[in-house]
Amino acid sequence: DKVCFSAYHSLSFVYAQSSQQHRHNIQRGTTAKMGYTAKQISLAIIPKCTGFLSLLGSSYIFFDVISSRKKRSQSVYHRIILALSISDIIASIVNVLSTWPIPSDTSNVFGASGTTQTCTVQGLFNEIGNISTPLFNASLCTYYYVVIRRGWSERRIKKTEKWLIIPPILVGLIMGFIGLPLMLYNNSGWLCWIAPYPSGCHLTNTCTRGELANVFRWIHYAIIWSAIFYVTVGMFLIYNKVRKRENKTRKFTVFESPKIKEEMKMAIQNAAEEALKYDSDGENCADNVDLN
Repeated sequence: DKVCFSAYHSLSFVYAQSSQQHRHNIQRGTTAKMGYTAKQISLAIIPKCTGFLSLLGSSYIFFDVISSRKKRSQSVYHRIILALSISDIIASIVNVLSTWPIPSDTSNVFGASGTTQTCTVQGLFNEIGNISTPLFNASLCTYYYVVIRRGWSERRIKKTEKWLIIPPILVGLIMGFIGLPLMLYNNSGWLCWIAPYPSGCHLTNTCTRGELANVFRWIHYAIIWSAIFYVTVGMFLIYNKVRKRENKTRKFTVFESPKIKEEMKMAIQNAAEEALKYDSDGENCADNVDLN
């Protein structure tokens, strides 16, 4: 009896250990399949927050301009701002959606709930918004440059307005729609953008979608960084112009009486107010100003 009891106890122990290991393996497999890391969850949630804040800001600018007939009809500056806010609204909505449009059968992506079609649509608008926005910033920089450094009037700027608004729209649409027949828009980690599919397939030449993704990513980055470089140079030239004028003003007023200095201060303040009026109302107030 003792031998039988010992054998029974040993078999029970082995069975219990085996069952526990089996349950552990099942749990580990389920966790590997369904669990998400903190990084994966963060990549899905953080863009929704930042995208929502950007959407609020751009929407405010959009409605502020569109609600004023003067701003949208008379001022080139406000029409550029309007176009810029629209492109940023598009990019912001893409970020708010983040992982939702990614196909639901994609592993290791928190919140993936879409299909190949929804992923393609998100990728299309992502490319249009993210290309057009920096190019509109370059157009805005050009506007500042010709007004502040060159002293262009509103009438003269209106003659070249189409070159400030049409190119960003055109380049954004071309870069966006060219990706459709090439099937460039796939899961890129936390949203749908230009990416090869399956992930890493470009290393083994086994891609079923997005074979030219890496080429078009370089083209995308070249456009973005060219716009950033252009704006950086333009802002430096504007800053340099304003700094030189300020230094000249200081040299001129260093020996003047306090009364004259106060008069100069008021004159500069009035000029600034006129400039603000010029921006908001589209007034032609720079025809006879020499800024060279």
